[in-house]
Amino acid sequence: MRNVLVAGGAGGVGEGIVRALLAEDDLRVIVTSRHAARLAQLRDYLGDAADAARLIGIVGNAGEPRDAAQIAAQIRAEYGALDVAIPSLGGWWTGALLDVDPVTWESVRTEMLDTHVAFALVFVPELLRAPGGRYIGIGGGAAFAPVAGSSLVSIAAAAQLMLTRALAAELAGREVDVVELVVNGPVRTREWESIAQPDWITAGEVGEVVADLAQGRAPRRPLQRRHGALLVMDPSVRREA
Repeated sequence: MRNVLVAGGAGGVGEGIVRALLAEDDLRVIVTSRHAARLAQLRDYLGDAADAARLIGIVGNAGEPRDAAQIAAQIRAEYGALDVAIPSLGGWWTGALLDVDPVTWESVRTEMLDTHVAFALVFVPELLRAPGGRYIGIGGGAAFAPVAGSSLVSIAAAAQLMLTRALAAELAGREVDVVELVVNGPVRTREWESIAQPDWITAGEVGEVVADLAQGRAPRRPLQRRHGALLVMDPSVRREA
């Protein structure tokens, strides 16, 4: 049984990833969330797919250094080596860039960038403990183009992509495959279902691609590759699938 960690797996995109991973019989899916109630809601949502033996919930913040270290130690002690690490972390922010104060910037940066750095610093070394590890970052298209009124999201997302590219460069030739799956557009999650447009990529489709990447398969949905480590899901590509 291979161990897959999904940080933020109880979120809107994360639950699509978790469902797809649980459809793979050889994967144990370990989900972290800061709130036990979110993990319980995830189990309820997954229903019969929430295999009690293969879906493990851990309460903690995998994007905070101390919590992440404790989570890593728990996984190692109870389940063995980590095979795949997936940070599905972050949120959204709206406001005018020139109105941003230092406190706001620190808050947004902490949620949308620092969490990814902390996650990588703890869990990439865990992947290096055994050959064949995979690090699959989850990013957004705001990294490629500024979003007026949500500029801090674009700034943090662009830095997150560079984090993944830097990891890939430094780990070249090592036993860890590093990629970033960038969803270039809004995602149809349960929360946004009422306003979703027909061409929005769904959380389930993101999950299918992540499951393929976790298993080392060619993704079942066409992707664009940019700058080596970056894989892009685009609505236009989805329409052509």
